[in-house]
Amino acid sequence: MEPPGEPRLNGYLLIPLFAITVSTVLGVAIVSQDPRNPLHRRAALAFASAAWWAVTEALRSTATDPETALHLVHLSGLGWTAFGPLALDVLLRLSQQPEGAAQRALPWLYGIAGGFALLSVGTDLLHEGVVRTAWGWGFVPGPLLLPYLAFVAGCLGVGLRIALSSAHESTSPVERSLLRWIALGACVPLGVATLTDVLLPFFGVHVVHLGTASFAVLGAAISWAAGRYGHALLVPSPLAREILDTIPDGVALLALDGRIRNANPELARLLGTDLDSLIGLPLPDRIRGFASGEGDECALETLGGEAVPVSVASRVLVDKRGLPFGRMLVLRDCREVADLRRRLVTAGRLAAVGELAAGIAHEINNPIAFVGSNLATLREYWSELAKERDREGRAGEALRDGEELIDDCLEGIARVKQIVHDVKGFAHAGEDRSFVDVNALLDSALRVARPLLPGNARLEQFLSDVPHVRASARHLQQVFLNLLTNAAQAIEPTGTIRVQTSRAPEGVLVRVTDDGCGMAPDVLERVFDPFFTTKGVGEGTGLGLAISYQIVRSHGGEIRIDSAPGMGTGVRVFLPMEGAADGAAQTAAAAGR
Repeated sequence: MEPPGEPRLNGYLLIPLFAITVSTVLGVAIVSQDPRNPLHRRAALAFASAAWWAVTEALRSTATDPETALHLVHLSGLGWTAFGPLALDVLLRLSQQPEGAAQRALPWLYGIAGGFALLSVGTDLLHEGVVRTAWGWGFVPGPLLLPYLAFVAGCLGVGLRIALSSAHESTSPVERSLLRWIALGACVPLGVATLTDVLLPFFGVHVVHLGTASFAVLGAAISWAAGRYGHALLVPSPLAREILDTIPDGVALLALDGRIRNANPELARLLGTDLDSLIGLPLPDRIRGFASGEGDECALETLGGEAVPVSVASRVLVDKRGLPFGRMLVLRDCREVADLRRRLVTAGRLAAVGELAAGIAHEINNPIAFVGSNLATLREYWSELAKERDREGRAGEALRDGEELIDDCLEGIARVKQIVHDVKGFAHAGEDRSFVDVNALLDSALRVARPLLPGNARLEQFLSDVPHVRASARHLQQVFLNLLTNAAQAIEPTGTIRVQTSRAPEGVLVRVTDDGCGMAPDVLERVFDPFFTTKGVGEGTGLGLAISYQIVRSHGGEIRIDSAPGMGTGVRVFLPMEGAADGAAQTAAAAGR
């Protein structure tokens, strides 16, 4: 006969040991798929809770006294009290329904489960005591065990209803089957645990507790569905996650209705949000111009409302039976490509106009020269004739009108000469360069531009100590004067122009900003195009910014304009130092040229 008080080892111990093994393996397998995925974390937590519950049952079966057995029964509550909210949470995330009352109630449900866990550990309200059985120890249910059972049943019932409704509405046969199998598997632990671990003990019937082992059925349902439809759980997917994380393109795995099931950090960066917020987001709704083709160039609307140019590739995902269950999208950020394309277009236009400008300037310059010379001679003759007529006392209005007409012609010729000069400068922007002081050039341009400012305008200067740059002084002055003139015209009748210089990596940065009317996006796109102007006829040639662009680019620099209607305009000019040194070294270098 077995001595009293000795632990009673029998076959029952294999049941909790089996449950520990299955729950641990499934929990690790699921979380290893994607540790950052909230759905995987919740499912792994559910299996970890089942493993803890099974550990306490295994220890309880070998306990030698009722006090130890009851203490282990109380500790088991840390494992099973959260099953209701966890099951609801997992089913909601699987079905990916829009946020509703169930999602908003989850924090409260987890709080209630935490309260039950505290009551289980610290009181006898869930378990009043233990009784000796042939396989170890059973327990006597407390007064709150049935209310807890109703709480779990309510959570699971709501989750199952939502999951089955989502499965019914899903357009993917794979998704429908997966949801139904997982929902069926989730019912097994509740039914088995309710019968063997609650209801029968409540009526004084103590049988072998199978609640922990029933989680193996849930695991079997998940594993069978995964194998059936091509989603292997036990694949070492951390490598796949690392590959996704290092891909410079945004990658999204979508359900057939377009909702994001999984994504990589680059897609979160493109959309301007965190990775967890992407789950359930209808991605195709945010891609304008997407036709489900390969390499489509579209515009991705970020969560902040910005339109980002992207290239999209799409592929339909199928299971082992060839049935579609989702789609994979790869989005490549094309902002740099789009910017480069705009620069190439502008450079192409500038090159074409430059070729035309050389020929046009030559053809126009010759007739302008003799027309201007003839008009100047005619002006002298006309003045002599006017004097002769005055001496005879017969000078009339016609002579004075003639003088005004000739003056107007000469002014027009001077204007045409200036245009030809600008065009020639645009076509041949190079000249000898030396090390120049950018601040001194800005001071000179400011003195010239000051008379152009409206009477109530304010000019602010913030000129820092910056290194000299190797450049054409005349051409840089032309750039600065063009920018100041445009700013002065933008702020009429009143406003502020700010001129600022600062050091930049390997160069100097010049900023000219105004708080004027700003530019619309369509105007901003063409602002560097030759002969493009928003001014009235006779008020501008449309060459100012085009010439400035050409000059800055010929110096190896960069000019960028940011503007919006009613928000003013900011121009940034970067000029490289090209190996120049500061202070005396620059002066010596300039003197030695």
